[in-house]
Amino acid sequence: MDGDYRDLDASPSERELQVLHLFATQRRKLEFLAASRCTHDGRLLAGVCRLSDGLWAWHSGSRLSPTASRTEVASWHLDMFDSEEFTPEIYRQADHLADEILGDAPRYENPATVVQILGCDSDGVVHVGRWRGTPHALQLIAGGLPLFEHASCNCRRSYQVQMLALIHAGVRADAGTLRRGIHVKTLPVRRGRSAGVTGMAYLLTDRGVEVTLDE
Repeated sequence: MDGDYRDLDASPSERELQVLHLFATQRRKLEFLAASRCTHDGRLLAGVCRLSDGLWAWHSGSRLSPTASRTEVASWHLDMFDSEEFTPEIYRQADHLADEILGDAPRYENPATVVQILGCDSDGVVHVGRWRGTPHALQLIAGGLPLFEHASCNCRRSYQVQMLALIHAGVRADAGTLRRGIHVKTLPVRRGRSAGVTGMAYLLTDRGVEVTLDE
């Protein structure tokens, strides 16, 4: 990965700001190689397209409800353990993290994010620039990208966008091995929790995370 995803305080580059502005103002005119949309009104939540200097991915950002905010931040700690390892102490640690991160702000707000896609190895590992969105425990085994990123639609529905899978789909569509404009399913979030794994594009194996796209 080009850059360290932990360096979240570094200022975005001038090019990143330009691309953020482009997606904010011109995304309806762009051709997306892969996209994730709201299942209710079709609004774009995240996507990958080719610009003049290569492939870029964009995520619309989110503003979670207070309940979903605590669940999201607590999951950063819980994701480091298998579910059978959960203990009252681990849950207490997760709650403490949520208290520490959220403080007096009950809602977790995540601004729109762009990341440049630098290339893809023959074994399918995608290399990207610095990820400035929400950190995720499994980024270390997923090429520096989060498996999921929350997104809020204007219709007030919340989703988990499968960012790693979306970028894999965009790279493959650009290479001609997957149809262009493919939709990567979003996972709905209800009452602060994911609605389940139906449509999840990941398998966790002894080799790490594998992306399995519905073609």
